[in-house]
Amino acid sequence: MVRLEALDHPVGATAAGADRNAISGIRQASRQYRARLGIGGERAAAGDPAPLIAAAFPDRLAQRRSEPGSFRLSGGGGARLAVSDSLAKAGFLAVAALEMKTSPLIRMAAALDVADLPATLKAQIKETVETSLDPVSGSVLARRCKRLGALVLEERSSAPNAAEAAAALLEAVRSDPSRLPWTESSRNLQARLKLMHGLETDVWPASDDESLIANLETWLGPHLHGLTRLDDLASLDLDALLLGRLDWTLRNRLDKELPEHLPLPGGRAAVDYTEPVPIAAARAQHFYGLAETPRLAGGRVPLRLALLSPAGRPIALTADIAGFWRGAWADARRDMRGRYPKHNWPENPLLP
Repeated sequence: MVRLEALDHPVGATAAGADRNAISGIRQASRQYRARLGIGGERAAAGDPAPLIAAAFPDRLAQRRSEPGSFRLSGGGGARLAVSDSLAKAGFLAVAALEMKTSPLIRMAAALDVADLPATLKAQIKETVETSLDPVSGSVLARRCKRLGALVLEERSSAPNAAEAAAALLEAVRSDPSRLPWTESSRNLQARLKLMHGLETDVWPASDDESLIANLETWLGPHLHGLTRLDDLASLDLDALLLGRLDWTLRNRLDKELPEHLPLPGGRAAVDYTEPVPIAAARAQHFYGLAETPRLAGGRVPLRLALLSPAGRPIALTADIAGFWRGAWADARRDMRGRYPKHNWPENPLLP
């Protein structure tokens, strides 16, 4: 490999083992350029050829890989030179000639100091921040890189800023939505919102899992600033975040149309909206006096009623409370009176 130390320097003294024809060609080209530029042959070599080669062949900047003699090229791919070559351990090279074989071989090059890159190439250096999650701690890590083409000129680890950490956590949730801290309460709220969206598509925001993930930046992103670990996601209040997508009017309507609890003659029943048909569940005594199964959202959403024992176990599930009182209640009453004699089990729950 011909090592270039100066463009007008006779290369033979520094090119042991080089192709004599190549050296002769270089000397001839040197004489021609000297004549054109009016430079006498007695003038000593001066200057570093690497920046000029870099300017001429910006896709041939080479960065050494971990193995001596193996280089990555700025234009992509790699090239090699003999391990015994004096430039085999150089950090960067400006390559003047490549021999394209099965594996490209570096034939002429000069050691390059990145600080001496031409201004046109320095302007192409891009600084990027790559974030990742520590697989053990779940912390967001940041790696700051300066790149020129495929080459990494400089890289260092640092603490991510708030925006970088938030973006990394956002992508972590996007890749694995199960990282969101869903609770029974938030899933029930989501089901209520999905029901209202189905009834009034143009009014209510889509709240199914797919739509929420597609719009993470809008409803979740602003609440990730200040978080730096996956474990920090557990502190998020999804109920508050989901409701935060609604204006004051829609929040009030949600509680009116699809309330969390259904008022009953003897108390109230919690409503589970995650079922295909919502279920209002409460102890049987709370339903005494209820003659008709209520409907929600102005009659647009049917409801089923789950009557529970004093121990909270299901006695019956019905969509027709009036028919239940007239029919199956007699058998349920007989069983419950035997198990829970201290509780009230009237023959006709509709009578005061």
